[in-house]
Amino acid sequence: MKLDEEKYHETKSIHPKRIFFGLLFLNAFLLIIVLLFRQDRIELSDDLSLQFVTLEQLFNKEEIVVVDVDSVLQDVTPIDLDDTTYALSTADSLIKEPPEGKRIQYSDVSENPLSSFFTKLLKTEKTGELIRILHYGDSQLEGDRISDYLRNKFQLRFGGFGPGIILPIDVSRSRVSVRQSESPDWKKYAVYGKGKRLKNGYYGIGASSYMFDGKFAAKIGEDTSITKVFDIIDSSWVARADSNGVVDSILQPVFDTTSFVWDTTIAPIYEERTVSNTYLRFRTARRSFPRVREFKNVRLLYSAEEPFLIGYKRDTVYSSITCRAAPVLNNKLLSDQLVNKEVMMSFNATTSPVVFGVMLDGDSGVAVDNFPMRGSSGLGFEMINGALYEQLLSSTNTSLLILQYGINVVPNPQKNYHYYARLMDAQLKAIRRASPDISILVIGPSDMSRKRGGNYVSYPNIPAIRDAMMQAAFDNGCAFWDLYNAMGGENSMVAWVQNDPPLAAKDFTHFSSRGAGFVGEMLYNAIISKYIDWKKTQHELVNEVPEKDSMPEPVNLKQS
Repeated sequence: MKLDEEKYHETKSIHPKRIFFGLLFLNAFLLIIVLLFRQDRIELSDDLSLQFVTLEQLFNKEEIVVVDVDSVLQDVTPIDLDDTTYALSTADSLIKEPPEGKRIQYSDVSENPLSSFFTKLLKTEKTGELIRILHYGDSQLEGDRISDYLRNKFQLRFGGFGPGIILPIDVSRSRVSVRQSESPDWKKYAVYGKGKRLKNGYYGIGASSYMFDGKFAAKIGEDTSITKVFDIIDSSWVARADSNGVVDSILQPVFDTTSFVWDTTIAPIYEERTVSNTYLRFRTARRSFPRVREFKNVRLLYSAEEPFLIGYKRDTVYSSITCRAAPVLNNKLLSDQLVNKEVMMSFNATTSPVVFGVMLDGDSGVAVDNFPMRGSSGLGFEMINGALYEQLLSSTNTSLLILQYGINVVPNPQKNYHYYARLMDAQLKAIRRASPDISILVIGPSDMSRKRGGNYVSYPNIPAIRDAMMQAAFDNGCAFWDLYNAMGGENSMVAWVQNDPPLAAKDFTHFSSRGAGFVGEMLYNAIISKYIDWKKTQHELVNEVPEKDSMPEPVNLKQS
């Protein structure tokens, strides 16, 4: 018996000739595949394909031309975090027009699509009136990186304090301008993502609304279960209605109940619990720009069927505030006192109000709000109640909407993007219906890379997506900024990732914090140069505003 065990455990050696001929056979087999299948890929179905290295790629390695980042960004100089004087002494005559590839584009129409915003910006330059810029986008905006830089540049030149409108829940938990937290019973309803929807369209200014119910699901453990996994033998289309009553067709699989395997799954176990205090908390961030660390006006945007109470804490000062019933919208001033560290709101209500956002602003200047919509392609604005959206834009004195999307459309290449142009057209028309005179700036997708033949290269469909967005923008009287071209065009993302220090993450999609600063600087220069050009043509309006070689020192809220 012992000899049998030794024989069983004996290591069998493989002759080198076997290894050699095995590898030779494998490579010969792969060479035959390459010779037989000359095309880049074979489509097996709508969502399944086989891709091969072509003969040309095998013997003639394609030379990838990577963009020279230093050349692209030689005229772009972001400011440091603690620089509070930059642009305070910058006269209009010192602002240089960006190179052609970094400029904002207009369609061939006589009317300037940004004139409404520029008119209000000029008024702010004269009187200090507070105006808003809403910066919508996909995950490229998460963490408030690009928006935060843009905010700082506008506030340095035109005045303003605070991070702007903050939504109750920050999915990324990485916002640089303000630290926020909330009790776990808050629920989010948005026009994007796979979450819950509202039937009445009462989505807020950030394309989302928030309510609380005093309950939350706490994970208390995990459960292991063994289930049958049946083979799929067919599929058929069936009609099904969603929670809003919208009927759609879905592909329903047909299972073979006689053929299955056992599968072990681990599922979390949740327990419903109640909260002792429903709250929202906002704290100033130490590593943010100086002007965003202080604010005075704290306002709550909400809708409520009945009055409710808020226990309000400003730094170390406590107060109680009654908020009236407002079936559509109320812009409630909670405090006009200086905040240096934190604001906390505790809600006491039998029925939750619908909270649209909390405004953390100064008294004057420019506010820039950051609204990232993870996974969004810029769709869903037509789902917002038009009357409510009109009031939200009006009551907050919103002057410019920036829509920055496209990267979520890129990974699934299509033959053309006429459909996306139509979808974007519908979103812009919905915004126009709510506010016909508002200025809109559409920003196209940034460069993105995928691995092909051992190299990272740009997705080939990015220019087509950009052109679809540009066409929709021009058809609706909007301005357009080509971020893909501004950052260097084809294969520029590779250069941004490989830069030292890196300007983009290794997912070859998202900008790093440093890279976001360069994008924010390019975007600000593109806007402000157009503003200066516009002022030269508005003699009557400009004559009312004395030409300033320098801006006054910023107001110190601690002394006001």
